[in-house]
Amino acid sequence: MDDSTAFPAHVFDALGADPLMHAEPIGGTIRVVEKRPSDGPIVMMTIGASLLPTDSGERVELAVETIEGQHGAAIIAMKIVCDDMAANRRVPPVAAPWRNSEPFLTGTRISAIMVTPSRWGDSFDEVRSAEGAVVGHVRMLRLLTDAEASFARVNGWEALVAAAGSVDALLDVTRADAVAGAGLPGDAPVFLSKMHADHPPRWVTFTGNDLESFTGLESDEYMEDAANREIWSYSSFSARYPWVEGFVNAARPGQTALFTDRSGAYALEDD
Repeated sequence: MDDSTAFPAHVFDALGADPLMHAEPIGGTIRVVEKRPSDGPIVMMTIGASLLPTDSGERVELAVETIEGQHGAAIIAMKIVCDDMAANRRVPPVAAPWRNSEPFLTGTRISAIMVTPSRWGDSFDEVRSAEGAVVGHVRMLRLLTDAEASFARVNGWEALVAAAGSVDALLDVTRADAVAGAGLPGDAPVFLSKMHADHPPRWVTFTGNDLESFTGLESDEYMEDAANREIWSYSSFSARYPWVEGFVNAARPGQTALFTDRSGAYALEDD
């Protein structure tokens, strides 16, 4: 078995379950295979994503665990990631949630995708040649709410599973948030002006990965001078301005909070 057949062979043999090939491709020659293992939920897998060229040279197929009646949600998630792979020549990062500003599944709170290890370990996650060399991976996509993605970004996937009660509690895409959001990790960057030395933040924007903060006194000319800007860690920023934490813990990517005092009350000004 050479590398060209290692990926389809792995997909077809995975989980000891017969493959059911879906009729419609999700893009180009990428198809979807459905597996129904005896020791887990329904698993949807791509076949052909590993043929997409990537700048890193890494080759991956994608998988999503789902429940009866929600196959379409899994296919949408795989299509989103495949489109990104094709457009940007990159594979999805492991353990780094991708967070969208709005849900991408109609009628749900699901707005984030995160790659994590599968429940079956290396036998599923690693694709090997006949000689036993790892030639690629199957990347398990988790469909999360924004609050769950926020929690997982700060605390990790295993902590999210523990807080939710089980990995199966994170399968039904119609669920409410399994956990409350956890904001940003302490080492996340905050981009701000030096006017914060004398004035508190007035407008704080959450991008999904970092914060931008302005006092409201900065002119365009002031901000054009790089010497007037600096970067803090979120832990330093929140220690000095603790009233912003309520917004950061609840914010969705792209939202801006307007603070008029230090009470923690804010008004949202969505982009």
